[in-house]
Amino acid sequence: MSFSVNTNVTSLQAQNNLRASSDFQSKTINRVTSGLRIVNSGDDAAGLAIANGFRSDQAVLGQGIRNANDGLSTLQTIDGGMNNISLLLDRARTLATQSASGTFAGGTDGRTTLNSEFQSVITEISRQAQAVGMNTGGQFAKALSVFIGGGKDASGLSNNTASISNGSISVDLSQSAVDSKALGLTTFQTAAPTTAPTLSTITAGTTGGNVDLKFFGAGFESGVTVTANNVSSATSLNDVVADINTAINTAATAAGGPAAAFKAAGIVATTDGKSIQFQAANAAFSVSDGTNGTAAARNILGTAGAGVQVGAQGDKQVTLDYGTALGAGESQLMTISMTDSTGKLISTSVNMGAAGATTKAQQVTAINTALKAANNDLSKLVAVDQDASATGSLVIMGGSNFKVYVGAGTGGDGLTVHGGTTQSSFVDSAANGTGGAVDILNQTDAQQAVNALANAVSTLGSAQAAVGKGENNFNYAMNLAQSQTTNLAAAESRIRDADLASEAANLTKAQILIQAGTAALAQANSAPQAILSLLKG
Repeated sequence: MSFSVNTNVTSLQAQNNLRASSDFQSKTINRVTSGLRIVNSGDDAAGLAIANGFRSDQAVLGQGIRNANDGLSTLQTIDGGMNNISLLLDRARTLATQSASGTFAGGTDGRTTLNSEFQSVITEISRQAQAVGMNTGGQFAKALSVFIGGGKDASGLSNNTASISNGSISVDLSQSAVDSKALGLTTFQTAAPTTAPTLSTITAGTTGGNVDLKFFGAGFESGVTVTANNVSSATSLNDVVADINTAINTAATAAGGPAAAFKAAGIVATTDGKSIQFQAANAAFSVSDGTNGTAAARNILGTAGAGVQVGAQGDKQVTLDYGTALGAGESQLMTISMTDSTGKLISTSVNMGAAGATTKAQQVTAINTALKAANNDLSKLVAVDQDASATGSLVIMGGSNFKVYVGAGTGGDGLTVHGGTTQSSFVDSAANGTGGAVDILNQTDAQQAVNALANAVSTLGSAQAAVGKGENNFNYAMNLAQSQTTNLAAAESRIRDADLASEAANLTKAQILIQAGTAALAQANSAPQAILSLLKG
C-alpha cells in the first residue's frame, strides 16, 4: 500500500459516510417529531401531489357537509311551517263544513261571523307561508341546488361541470308553494255587475229556458259555450247558479283540448243572493253572452252590449288601447315576459302582422294562442276584449306580475299603451285587487270552499312530501360525504404520515452510525501520523 500526507482518502470517505448518517438522522428526527413521512417536497414529490389532492377534497367535503346541514335546517323550518298550515287548513275546513250545512242555525249573521274567522285563517296561511319562504314566488319556492362535493363525471374526473352537478343535491320546491294562492284559496273572479240582476230580469230574457255563456282563456281561446238549461223555471238565483254549474261540468267533460283546458281552469258560478259571479282557482278567464238567451246572459253578466267580455281578473293586468287596424303588409311586435316560479325569465312574442292579426279581435286570439303555446307559467295569462268594439281596449291579465313590450306598429297603427299613444315601451302589470278569496258567506260558497279546501289539503300534502324527500336526500348525501371524508383521510395518511415504529428504529440506527462514524473519522485523521515513524531513523 502507498502512504500520502497531502490527501487522506480514508478521512474523506469517513466524512462522506458521517455526513450521510447525519442527514439520515436529521430526516428521521423530522419524521418522528412531525409525525409525517413527507416533511419537504423532496421527500416524495409524487406522493405529496396525491396527498395534497386528497386533503383538498376533504376541505371541500367538510364545507359541503356544512352546506347540507344548512339546507337540512332550512327544510326543517319549512316543514314546521307546513305543519302549522296543515292545522290552519283543518280549522278552515271545520268552519266551511259548519257553514255548508243547510240546517245551520246561525243565519246570515252567524255565517258572517264564521266567514270573518275563516278569512283570518286564510290570511294567516299566507303569512306563515311567506315567513318560511314558501309563498308563490317566495325565497325557497323554487328549484334549489346545494353543492356538497365528492362528485365525478362518467370517466372519473372531478374538475368539470358534470362532476359539479354530480356533487350537488337538488330539491325542487317550485311547485310546493303553500300560500292561499298556491293552495287554490285565492281565486280569479269577475266583478259584480253594476246593477244586480234580479231573477225576473234573468228569466225574462231566456229562449226556450236556455241561456248560452261563452268562456275564453288559455287553451280555449276561441271560446267554450256553456248552455244552462231550465233557467226560466228557476225560483232563485241559487237555482240559476246550479243550472250554470251543471252546464259548466257538462262542457268540461266534452272531448278535445279546449274542453280539457276549460276543465283545468276550474271555473264555477257563485251568488251572494244579489248577483251572479264567476271564479276560478287556476287561471284567468273571461266570459260573454253566447247566441242563445243573449238578453238573459247580459243580465247575468251585467254587460252593456253583445259580445262584451267580463274579465275574471287576478292580481295583475295590463290594458292596451287599440286605435287603427294594421294595414296589409304592416306589422307590430309584442313580447310578454315574466319570472316563473323557479326564478327563470320566460317570454313569448307575437308579430301581429305576420300572424294575420290586424283587427283587435284577431289580436286577442293571436296573443292567447302565443300564451298557450308557451306551455309554461305564461299560459296562465289571458288576453280579453272587454268592450267588443272595433277599437277600444284589450286587457292582458293573470295572477302573477308580468311585463308587456309593445313594439311600434307600422305607421303608428295597432296597439298603444293605455291612455296615450306610446309605443315601443315596456308596461308592468299593476295590482287591481279584483281577485278574491274563497268565502263561506252562504251555503253554496261554503260547499265550494269545502271542495277547495280538500284540494288544498292534497296540494299541501304534495308540498310536504317534496320537503320530506329533500330532507332525506340531504341526510343520504351527508352520510356519503362523511364516508368519503373518512376514506380520503385514510388514503392521505397512508401517503403522508410516518410509520413511527419504523422511524424509531431508524433513529437508533442513525445514532449508532454517527457514533461509529465519529470514532472511525478520528482514527482516519490520525492515520498519517504513522508516516512519521518512517522518517525517524
